[in-house]
Amino acid sequence: MIDLLTTFAAASIALAAPPAAPADDPPRMMFEPTWESLETHPTPEWFEDGKFGIFIHWGVYSVPSFCDTSTYSEWYQLWLNTNSHGGKVTRFHAENYGEDFLYRDFAPMFRAEMFDPAEWARIFKRSGAEYIVITSKHHDGFCLWDSEIASEVRGYPWNSVETGPKRDLLADLFEACRAEGVRPGLYYSFMEWENPLYDRDDKGEYVDRVMIPQIKELIEKYQPAVFWPDGEWDHPDELWRSTEILEWIYENAANPDEIVVNDRWGRGLRGQVGDYTTTEYDSLGNSSGKGMRKHRPFEECRGVGHSFAFNRAETFDIYDSRTVCVQRLIDLVSRGGVLLLDVGPTADGRIPLIMVDRLLAIGDWLEVNGEAIKGTTRSPFKSLPWGRATQKDDALYLHVFDWPADDRLVVPGLENRIRRATMLGDRRPGRELEFDRQDGGALVVDLAGLHPFEHATVIKLELDGAPRVDQSVRADAAGVLRLLPGEASIEGPGLRVEQYPDLAGTPRENLGFWSSTDASAAWSVRFEPGRRYEVRIDFACRDEASGGRLELECGGGVIGIPVPSTLGWDRFEIRELGDFTAPEVDAASEVVLRATSIPGDAVANVRSIVFRPVD
Repeated sequence: MIDLLTTFAAASIALAAPPAAPADDPPRMMFEPTWESLETHPTPEWFEDGKFGIFIHWGVYSVPSFCDTSTYSEWYQLWLNTNSHGGKVTRFHAENYGEDFLYRDFAPMFRAEMFDPAEWARIFKRSGAEYIVITSKHHDGFCLWDSEIASEVRGYPWNSVETGPKRDLLADLFEACRAEGVRPGLYYSFMEWENPLYDRDDKGEYVDRVMIPQIKELIEKYQPAVFWPDGEWDHPDELWRSTEILEWIYENAANPDEIVVNDRWGRGLRGQVGDYTTTEYDSLGNSSGKGMRKHRPFEECRGVGHSFAFNRAETFDIYDSRTVCVQRLIDLVSRGGVLLLDVGPTADGRIPLIMVDRLLAIGDWLEVNGEAIKGTTRSPFKSLPWGRATQKDDALYLHVFDWPADDRLVVPGLENRIRRATMLGDRRPGRELEFDRQDGGALVVDLAGLHPFEHATVIKLELDGAPRVDQSVRADAAGVLRLLPGEASIEGPGLRVEQYPDLAGTPRENLGFWSSTDASAAWSVRFEPGRRYEVRIDFACRDEASGGRLELECGGGVIGIPVPSTLGWDRFEIRELGDFTAPEVDAASEVVLRATSIPGDAVANVRSIVFRPVD
């Protein structure tokens, strides 16, 4: 038995008085326990350059490994206790384990008898991942290391050394990953279900006696490259003592130049604090409604399937294909992001082979094309019709998802002189590709004689300097101009790009959360001088929000747009807005879409504005 008051006192002293650095070490950065001071901590370069990490959700919930396929199986305990999703987990549990079988009774069944940390680490290395993040403790409170306090406060064994595997799973995995050159990191949940201290109205005792000592122990014992808090959303950072904890981490971690922390430190803070922003299935999930900072990188976490922990109910079609996994990594990097792709091992310690297959597919692609991902920065283009782009110094990498039918790759808006064009992974190394300019100046790269690389082909352009791109929206071969959400410059509160599936079930972007008349979306557009166009808008609006108005400003004129109901935010309809004649000037025009009246919670979801030439 441990003395909880002594533990709290030791944690408080450690937080208040960091040890002095050895005399031969460079001086550490020092901070105040305020967000303004902590914001001066730099994001380590390795994180921004690495681009790819692996999330691992593994614990007691991996024994039942079951839930509705719309959600996450690591929440099994909550779904069971709340009879959620139509009672699906509750019925499953009663039928297979019995109504009197408690969630904690799963712990001895979480044995990890097939767990081979060296094999896991080899898979991670082959995937091309720079780092991993494993759930040291999820919301159920079960710890994958010898946390005495986890068992003490509950009165029964609740860590992987006292029950189940009878081993320190974190230590074993960290040692194996470091041997392979993969940086190990830790997820840690602030909240806990069925913890008698957390269940009290006053959470302060839980924070002082459980959370702070555990975080301190994890940082000191395992020296993680990443610390990934979660479960913060119900309470403000003051309750969690977040600024004190983060100050202590920055000043006391044994690896101060390596460790990086995320933004999940209290209700409403996502995107606002920490070394980087986290999105989850493309959602920031910030209860304050604030967006993410522009000067920090962001990391998108999602699963190979939908659930983070293994869900035996998921079918083959729920899992992303190899191509989707590779292209998602490319897409995120092209937008300045990092991919944290999740795998959910089984209770006996195996990574499901379909997940291994996807990781190795990414690794095989990176082995040839890695220079177009690692150490690159976001695309200089707002969008490209055939794929994505990344850049590094004077090199521009074109990631071709859709091979042009005529073998001629059109690169709109690139103003640089091209010194050399090659294809990464070309069967004839060193072969230079031919290129020329279309009327109007668009670069065209000749791909004739090349074979598309699996998942995505990378064309490397060596330029006369950093990429210079005219971002204007240009007409397609039929003269049609399409103003899409991803190409817009968005200003003002709330408004952002989100996704709804189209009629075929394919996710498509739209401008959403348009709840303020101070928000706007603007595009730079290259109209044909003097040309007349038909203008259409593709939008959606539910009944309760109908009756608002948008206005489209273009070419010195304004088109008013009434917004009727389309019977739902996901029920998109195309409406004619009338004609527009472009100015007699061969230059880019700004087109701005604004909301002028919002009677409900938002004015509309807008998928596109189309200018179609009139013969």
